[in-house]
Amino acid sequence: MTSSIRSLTKQTLIYGVGTILARFVTFLLLPLYTNILPTADYGLAALVFAFIGFLIIIFNYGLDSAVMRFYGENADRERKTRMLSTAIWVTLASSLVLGAIIYSLDNYLGRVLLNDPAHARLIRLSAGILFFDAICHVPFALLRLENKPIQFIGIRIINVIVVFILNFYLVGGLKRGVDGIFESNLITSALTALILYVLIINKVRLKFSGAIAKDLALFGLPFIPAGLASVCMEMFNRYIIEHLIGLEAVGIFSAGFKLGIFMLLLTTAFYYAWQPFFMKAGPQESSRPLFARIFTYFVLVELTFWLVLTALMPEIVRFHIGKIYLIGKEYQSCEPMVPIILLGYVFFGINQVFLPGIYFEKKTRYLAYLTFLAAAVNVGVNFILVPSLGIVGSAYSSLIGYITLAVGGYFVSQRLFRVPYEIKRVGSLFLLTLTAGIAIYFGKPGLTIRILTLLIYPVVLILMGFLRKDEIATLKDFLPFKHKEE
Repeated sequence: MTSSIRSLTKQTLIYGVGTILARFVTFLLLPLYTNILPTADYGLAALVFAFIGFLIIIFNYGLDSAVMRFYGENADRERKTRMLSTAIWVTLASSLVLGAIIYSLDNYLGRVLLNDPAHARLIRLSAGILFFDAICHVPFALLRLENKPIQFIGIRIINVIVVFILNFYLVGGLKRGVDGIFESNLITSALTALILYVLIINKVRLKFSGAIAKDLALFGLPFIPAGLASVCMEMFNRYIIEHLIGLEAVGIFSAGFKLGIFMLLLTTAFYYAWQPFFMKAGPQESSRPLFARIFTYFVLVELTFWLVLTALMPEIVRFHIGKIYLIGKEYQSCEPMVPIILLGYVFFGINQVFLPGIYFEKKTRYLAYLTFLAAAVNVGVNFILVPSLGIVGSAYSSLIGYITLAVGGYFVSQRLFRVPYEIKRVGSLFLLTLTAGIAIYFGKPGLTIRILTLLIYPVVLILMGFLRKDEIATLKDFLPFKHKEE
């Protein structure tokens, strides 16, 4: 078990580095956007990004997950080549058709989604971004399947550098505003696609299998409603806020939501490693205690990060160098919503730990059911809380939606593949961490008290018996880069 968890830890850290580097551009660009753009302009950009977020689910239609499900189980090289080639040709054709449709509806979508047909250019730019992003999904999945995290990270780094330079040139230098944001993303997406296809072109043939395409579609299509519901949980609130409060509030909310990326980075890095890990482990008896222990450690890491970020959030939001703030002064009223968003991502990550049973039994339709339920709860609570609590109410809505998703995922997972999760142990961890975090959030103590709380936290964990002696003694076994002489 130790070696297996250490292997997962290595993969998590490797993909985590790539993910952090890729997403770190968000923090580099956040000061640019929030110190230069008015809140309404940033709100407009957030609505367009939400539109792209919804459409990319349809453009991809679970094809990358389907490739990961079937590609690895085929030992025959010819079969692998035919499957990969089929997936590539399918994604190229479908993305081209869908992109053309979006491009042709630019004026209509600009009027309906952005309240102004003058924003049709943003829709056209979005069509190009969607095309290039969609055709990258299968190549990225292949890199993960072939355990090539260095190439994965390298491409992400190039992506970060290009989009960073272009944004500073177009938005900061040429003052192209919202147009500059999406022009930068279009160029970067096209370059990323070019690099990926150069890497995999020698593995693609002029081969197509209708049977394989059907298998991929049947496995992947249920991801569409699940994906749409998932994006709805994360992005539809922008449209609700715009409708109930206004575009300026969308900008402030979106800036605060960006800070949730602290937790999202950790969750995403784990998922990149977790999905191929549990698929390889398989539905064996030995997998049950392994998955249970991974769940316990994952929750420990997530909640510890949440407590640290909650304690330091006032300093993070107001961090500045000279007159340049991490978040512009117009946007800093987002601070109260950030810890709530972060906690929501904790439950989002917990739900991912419960995926093995659904994948093992090929019951991907349950993903759709659960996510639709969670999205419906999220949207409904938004309409209840936003009028009275504003953007904080929307943050609570997201948290409640993710809790619904995690709880539902637990019961479905246990029905399909029972795992002896350490519920009481994890429950005591939640009780301690949430008590400390809530006290900090509402009590608003000074920095000294908050730092003391963080220092005392691990001591209390040990005193209450959460960290067992045998685990403390063998903790070094889980270090991913342990020296051989150890």
